[in-house]
Amino acid sequence: MNTMMKIALCTLMVFTTYITKAQSKKEQIENLTTSLDSLNQFVSKVQQRFDLEIKQSKININNLMAETNRLRFTSDSINLVLNEVKEKNLMLTQEVSILEKRVDSLKQQNLELKNVGSIDAPRSSNEFEIFLRYFLSTVYSEKKLDSLIYVSSPIILDFVDKNLGFGRFWNIGATCNLYSSDEFGYHRFGENYYGETEPNISNLSFFKNEKPKGGFCDEATSPNGIYYSQVNKLPESWDFEKDNFLPTPERLNNLKKNVVQIQYDYFIIQTFYFIESDNKWFLLYIYDCDCSA
Repeated sequence: MNTMMKIALCTLMVFTTYITKAQSKKEQIENLTTSLDSLNQFVSKVQQRFDLEIKQSKININNLMAETNRLRFTSDSINLVLNEVKEKNLMLTQEVSILEKRVDSLKQQNLELKNVGSIDAPRSSNEFEIFLRYFLSTVYSEKKLDSLIYVSSPIILDFVDKNLGFGRFWNIGATCNLYSSDEFGYHRFGENYYGETEPNISNLSFFKNEKPKGGFCDEATSPNGIYYSQVNKLPESWDFEKDNFLPTPERLNNLKKNVVQIQYDYFIIQTFYFIESDNKWFLLYIYDCDCSA
């Protein structure tokens, strides 16, 4: 083989090898391209699935937040109702406690009254309140007090000392005057005056040595109840002839005196003056004068 033949053969072998390698790389590139496309498709599917799961997760989170808010609102409503129930329960407990005290007080009164043989027993009591309870239950609570006074009922006269007398203060106009006769000032109603029934005051509390705060012309700021205290002076009647107040009778000045004021619906609806003579309590005055006096 001559030199030219060898050169040609070598050239052919190199060219063939180059073509073979070129074809192999092309196939590799095509294979890589195919693999890359497959990978992109896979990644795209994974991304779509991930996006879908993210979207569903957001929906679930929103639903959970909405449910949490609903439960929180329900919890707040329940707590509000529970607080209202607690407040009502506290109020009821306080009312029950007050009622229990009143029941105990009424039991004690009942026991004391059972031991009373006559009106002189409560009247002679050292405790003015015992006498006062007896008086109010007898002539005032759910009774027609004005009618009893108007007809000089024995029920009223049993509480009066004939030597000390009894009267009713009332004002026709601007002045307040004492009536101890002439139907005690009720004559303006005519002959058949029966009066109105007084309210039930059996549940009112007693306030010793206290007076209502307001309640005469304006609504009181003190609690409703029966207020009583000792006084040194009695109300005075107006003397039209002398244009001056009439002095209190001397026989009453040195005797112990108590004023009783009944506050009901935040107004003073009745005032009594009692006097103690020979260690016994008697009704002296009923004070019916209003704001114009």
